[in-house]
Amino acid sequence: MEEGQTKPVRVVTNRGNIPFSVGYLASTLLAIGIPQNRAYRDAYSISLIVGDIGQNEFTADEIMQLTVNWYEENDPNFATRVDMLRLDLKPLKPLIILLGGVTGIGKSTLAQMFAKRMGIKSIMGTDLIREVLRVTISSDLMPTLHTSSYVAYRRLDTSFLPALSKAVVGFEEQARSVIVGVEAAIEQAIKDNEVLIIEGVHLIPGLIRKKIMKNQGTVAFQLVLQDEEAHYSRLRRRETKLNNRGTNYSKYYSEIREIQDYLIDQAKNNHIPIIDVENNEKALLKIINMTWTNRLMDV
Repeated sequence: MEEGQTKPVRVVTNRGNIPFSVGYLASTLLAIGIPQNRAYRDAYSISLIVGDIGQNEFTADEIMQLTVNWYEENDPNFATRVDMLRLDLKPLKPLIILLGGVTGIGKSTLAQMFAKRMGIKSIMGTDLIREVLRVTISSDLMPTLHTSSYVAYRRLDTSFLPALSKAVVGFEEQARSVIVGVEAAIEQAIKDNEVLIIEGVHLIPGLIRKKIMKNQGTVAFQLVLQDEEAHYSRLRRRETKLNNRGTNYSKYYSEIREIQDYLIDQAKNNHIPIIDVENNEKALLKIINMTWTNRLMDV
């Protein structure tokens, strides 16, 4: 190192010592629900304070405490959120995030983005629960389990139903079977005081027992894609990626949209926030901020 050159600041973490940088701090700040450009501006301001201290090594907790102090002076609304991050979200546990929505709108992608930004390790899809049930329960006993959600009505006698209600009736019948496994997963996460994201089409608002939904750790969102052309385009792209499986989502586009209309109505009736996912970043910010607002009311 040349004479007069400042020694780089390093941060002691569980993974070892890493260089402190604006980018390092900004990536952490994204978890409190601020846009990326503001995260970098705030991180830069905090980095100046870190540099002025004249210390070459900090613990991660010390950096987070300096960040809490900075927000207490500049935006107290976010100071509490940073403090919760500093404590590894422990005051918010148990925390179960439910992300419902129909096929092809990007639920899994958004769930993964949310998990990465919040530092959450556990994600569960309701399709996985359905697959487990398929192995253990025969098609004779529960026929709607053994097909896709949007064509489940084909396994039922729907001759007595109006034409436009068939897709919804079959879908709801399948969801009622899957939701038993969902409830078990939620109850286990609550018992273990864990953080868990569950995403999937089967998360019909109002279908999970009220006792579970009233638990202060459970936060639900209904994801939708209002733009019909955008939804159809995503379904076609998904077909291309999974063409080896012979899946033809676009063929059942009308059934999928009908199910989405039903889910929107159910979300409104059960006071579940509806989030449009046409723009993932905007949707993600809404989910993060609403999760923080919901849970901090209980802390």
